[in-house]
This record gives sequence, C-alpha cells and structure tokens, in this order.
Amino acid sequence: MSVLLLTSAGHAPGVTGLGVALAQTWPEPVLLADANREPDQSVLAGYLQGADPGGRGLGALLQAHRERRALSGCLDAATLPLGEEDGHDFLPGFSHPGMVDLFGPVWTELGTALEAADRPVLVDAGRITPEGLPPGLVTVCSGVVVVTGSRLVDLAALRLYLPLVVAAAGEERVGLVVVGPGRPYGSGEIGHRFGVPVWGKVAWQPAEAGVFAAGEPAPRRLMSSAYVADVRALGGVLTERASGRRLLLGTPDRA
Repeated sequence: MSVLLLTSAGHAPGVTGLGVALAQTWPEPVLLADANREPDQSVLAGYLQGADPGGRGLGALLQAHRERRALSGCLDAATLPLGEEDGHDFLPGFSHPGMVDLFGPVWTELGTALEAADRPVLVDAGRITPEGLPPGLVTVCSGVVVVTGSRLVDLAALRLYLPLVVAAAGEERVGLVVVGPGRPYGSGEIGHRFGVPVWGKVAWQPAEAGVFAAGEPAPRRLMSSAYVADVRALGGVLTERASGRRLLLGTPDRA
C-alpha cells in the first residue's frame, strides 16, 4: 500500500494535527504512524486524551527487531485504535528520547513493513533534521508532504531544509502544504519561490486545528469548517498521487 510522509522545516505549522485530521477523514481504513525523532507523544496525550499505549508502538517494534522477528508480522499488534472510527489505527512513537538512536538500524525494515501494510499509511515524521528524513522511509514513500506556514520565519526555515528532502526523494515526490495562506504570503507565491508544487492549503482556524492537534473541545460545525474541508481536499489529492505511483511501479491498486 501507499506510504505518505508528513514533515516540516520548523516553527510547528501543525504536522501532527494535520496527520490526525487526514487519518480521521480518510475515506478508507488508514494507519497513522508517529515517527517523530523529537518524541513528544502528543497524539496519545492530546487527541487520544492520555491513552496508555500498553507497550505498543515503535518500542515494541524495536524489541521485535532485536529478537529477529519480522516487523511486518508485528505491526498490527503494535498499534491501537485512533479514536472511535472503525479501521483507523495509530502506531505510537518513541516513549523515551534515548530510543531514537537505538532505532537507527530499524528504519529500513520499518519502511518495508509499512509499505507492505494492507491499507494506506500516513507517517508523521516530525521536523526535518540536518541529516534529512530517515532514508528507509523516504525510499518506500509515495510522496513527502512538507507542511509550512506562510510567514517569513516559516519560509526561512523551509529554504534551509527543503533542498535536503528534494535531493533525497526527487522533485516528483515532494509537495508543499501551506497552513494559513495569505499570512502574508500566498500559496502560489510560495510554490513559485521554491519551485515545488503546492499540493494543498489548510485554513488558519486554530480552534478547529486544536481538536486534532491537542484534543481540544470541538467547536460547533467542526466537520463542515473550512479547516476540515481543506483537509478532505488534500486527502483526495494525496490519494490520487499514491494511486498513480502504484500504477507507475506496476503495483496492484488495492485501495
């Protein structure tokens, strides 16, 4: 199945909240994986309201790797439901900062396991580091979604880190999502400036975004808001791109 990476260059534009919102509005069962190398457990503490992972997550997969068990056979057991929507699951991230370095040899096998999953996978890869993104995830992904705000400070960080992603994934697999276009720069301006296509935009609606990012109470008419409408539109674009890449690679489209 398709693997899509969500990441940012800095300044917390809302990657995690967008990942949760995409997962919860995806038209079919989907897996959301927390692969943030700056662990914060924000989905467990926020959207899932302090849920106990019960030993599930990347730590369980690290242990399976050490025991030389295939991660593809352990993936489902390492996940938990993402809220009440049937079929939408969540793979928790690192439970301790010290696990990140230990996971280095596991990224390639994790990527292979995610690619072999029987449903689409959305990966919250957190912020791009000076070393880029984990190559094991970049290799298998259908696309890298780089989320950015439209302020000058957001674009300055984007200028520093976007070239690393483009060099690793190739121009055809990288696209921007602009959160809060027009504050002050528009999506078209940003895409033209960086020479990378804009795959979507997300309305600047902090209350609506906070539901998915931090488990805040839902405002009235959340699901008919501009924020959710933009997320649904982005999901459609990403689904089309993933399907097109599967056909290009000669992989049966099981979506």
